[in-house]
Amino acid sequence: MYGYRAIDALGTIQTGVLPGESPDTVAERVRRMGLRPIAVSPKRGQIFSKEFSVGGGGTGRTDALALFSRQLSTMTDAGTPIRSCLQVLERQREGKHGRALAEVVKLVRADIENGDPLSDALARRPEWFDEFYVSMVRAGEAGSSLPMVLERLADATESRSRLRRRIRSAMAYPTAVACLIGLTVIAMLTYLIPTFSGIFADLKGSLPLPTRIVILLSHVMTAYLPLVVFGVVAFLWLLRRWRRTPAGELRFDQIKLRLPVFGKLATLAALARFSRSLAVLVHTGVPAVDAISVASSTAGSRVVSDAATASARSVSNGGRLSDGLAKHPVFTDVVVQMVSVGEDTGSLDEMLVKVADMYELQVNTTVDSLTSLLEPLLIVAMGLVVGGMLLAVYLPMFKAISLVK
Repeated sequence: MYGYRAIDALGTIQTGVLPGESPDTVAERVRRMGLRPIAVSPKRGQIFSKEFSVGGGGTGRTDALALFSRQLSTMTDAGTPIRSCLQVLERQREGKHGRALAEVVKLVRADIENGDPLSDALARRPEWFDEFYVSMVRAGEAGSSLPMVLERLADATESRSRLRRRIRSAMAYPTAVACLIGLTVIAMLTYLIPTFSGIFADLKGSLPLPTRIVILLSHVMTAYLPLVVFGVVAFLWLLRRWRRTPAGELRFDQIKLRLPVFGKLATLAALARFSRSLAVLVHTGVPAVDAISVASSTAGSRVVSDAATASARSVSNGGRLSDGLAKHPVFTDVVVQMVSVGEDTGSLDEMLVKVADMYELQVNTTVDSLTSLLEPLLIVAMGLVVGGMLLAVYLPMFKAISLVK
């Protein structure tokens, strides 16, 4: 992510945040928004990328944005002027995100009353309306098809929201169990093991190796707890710094996509998001190169984004999109063949929708399989960890009892 400062046609300074591969790419996108960039710099992000975000926020924000798009589509389709539509939508203040969006809508309406088109007004609020959203609205304004575009935006936003919910549901259970295992181990090392340390000290002879390891870990946790906490915080800070660099972002994404099961899930989700976004942009009439560039920023994966950007360069040089995608292993043969058929028949958007539907179905299937598989595995893992530590504690006692006999 990159933050930018730019000047609009009235000489007003505008700031915002946009995704991009480099400062030059972001500067070019700022120019397409009708602004003159002054400065573009990397924006501090989070340790983990917001790969499942739409419109810059979580599920609540996505739902609010989808509702806004659908309501605006209905009213504009009925012939209501944009300014009047926004004036009505300002009063939609259900929930925290609804109230926040209502304040943004009020600012957008003020810009429109000053003579700005809707797309430019939305582009000044990138925290809610990303480049994909703005490009769609701009294409709808140019083609006098704004109601249809807004309807498709609502459908795309809701689809991505459903996809994110499915993935979050798959991650919630293993994350909760992993946290429970971690807390149990910390509690045992901090409180239980020190209680037995005095008993172990009175036993003659050498302790079993598992017991010595557990006692050492307990000693480290109790005697050097501040250093352990500092080490963890320092590691996370360094990981965050490394994650912000272009090389770190790419490497982090490559590692993520190679993880067993979860890597496949992330790849399928990224391809589904990219395909659906590109389908909507192509159907709306956005030029192919611009459509690929914008859709790549919605994939939520640096590997997929870089591959799509390289394919866009191939298209700009007169090549076919399918040939460009075929050069990158992240795009499967199914994607390449479907895109090739779409180019040959002139129905690229329909083929891309089919690709997105297919991968979203695979995501749902993978999530269901993952949930049913992880539940027993995590229970077994928790039993092994806790049972192993308890066994290490009681081994010396078993030995002492045998010596007494």
